[in-house]
Amino acid sequence: MAILYGGGIFACRHCYQLAYPSQRETGYDRMARQADRIRDKLGWEPGILNGNGWKPKGMHWNTFERLTAQHDAFVQVSLAGMAAKLNLLGESIEDWI
Repeated sequence: MAILYGGGIFACRHCYQLAYPSQRETGYDRMARQADRIRDKLGWEPGILNGNGWKPKGMHWNTFERLTAQHDAFVQVSLAGMAAKLNLLGESIEDWI
C-alpha cells in the first residue's frame, strides 16, 4: 500500500476499508459511464440523455456503427436501471427496501 490516510491513526485504504468510487457504483451507473466514454471517443456531447451526434471525420463506418451499437446498448441498460430505481416501471417500493 503506497498511500496512507490520516484520521485517528495513519493507515492504508485497506485498513480503513475504503472503496474506490467505481466499486460503489451500481450496474446502471457503470453502463452510463461506459456510454459516456464512447461518447467521448465519438466527440459527442457528454451525457446519455443528449442526442447522438455525427460520425467523426476519418473514422471508419464499421467502427462508428460498432461504437454506436455499444453506446445504445449501454444507454438502454442504464435507463432501465434508473427507471426501476425511480419506480417508473410500476415495480413496488418493497423491492428496493
